[in-house]
Amino acid sequence: MKKIIAVIFALTMCCAGLSGCADKTSDEKESGAEKSASVSAADESAAESKAETSEAEELTMAQAYTKSIENANYRAVMVTSSDFMDDSSTMVEVYGKDYHLSLGDGETQTELYVIDGVMYVLNHAEHNYIKDETPDEQYINIDTSTYTMGVDDTYTFVDSVTADGDLICETYNAPDLISGVMPTNDEDGEVTIYKYYFEKDGKTPVKIEMSAYGLEQTTTFKEYSFDIDKIVLPDLSDWTDDTESAGLGADAGAGSEEPAEETDDESEQFSVEQADAAETE
Repeated sequence: MKKIIAVIFALTMCCAGLSGCADKTSDEKESGAEKSASVSAADESAAESKAETSEAEELTMAQAYTKSIENANYRAVMVTSSDFMDDSSTMVEVYGKDYHLSLGDGETQTELYVIDGVMYVLNHAEHNYIKDETPDEQYINIDTSTYTMGVDDTYTFVDSVTADGDLICETYNAPDLISGVMPTNDEDGEVTIYKYYFEKDGKTPVKIEMSAYGLEQTTTFKEYSFDIDKIVLPDLSDWTDDTESAGLGADAGAGSEEPAEETDDESEQFSVEQADAAETE
């Protein structure tokens, strides 16, 4: 929006200049007013440009990283280590509104694709998949930056220091993982601490450390690429389609129809059979 306003101001200045050249017999006061308006417009445009530059300069490396992936196509591959679970690998690809998540390796791998609003879940252990043509909105509007651990607006910047050799470490305090409330200080055991490690000229983090409630987790980025192709579903011809079993197929629920009501003829026949049985007894 600011760039558009700056362009409008620039066009206004050009128009004012052309107007002055076309009519040299204009009143001197009117020319002065036009000049004043042009200068004012130029000053305002320059001020806005300076403000944009200042804002860019004030961003921390973690904030700039977060902004860089907001509307970008990218692939990130990361490994997460912690003291409360085994190491796990995650890959996230984003291309426009489509995305692909891969969690785990080998037989433990599970993949989620959302392509053109249709969701596919692939289970490598069972070699099957399900297709959901009307997935919940939470899958369509998912914030994929959650997986790449971008800085949230609720985070508070603490400091930036040199650590692990030549890496720059930026520390942030974040809200309590359980309550979602930002503690008043970092000594009550509820604050969540994030540490983002960058190379000096790096645009994406080398690793991110998170600690909360005495537990620590480290996510190391193995790959970060902004040059990716359109996301395409793999060949599933030899996979088992479990869509109907998951209750998502077109015929799902066909076996759960209510039993047909008895007709009058059937009811009457049943009553006669009961009477005959009673007489026999």
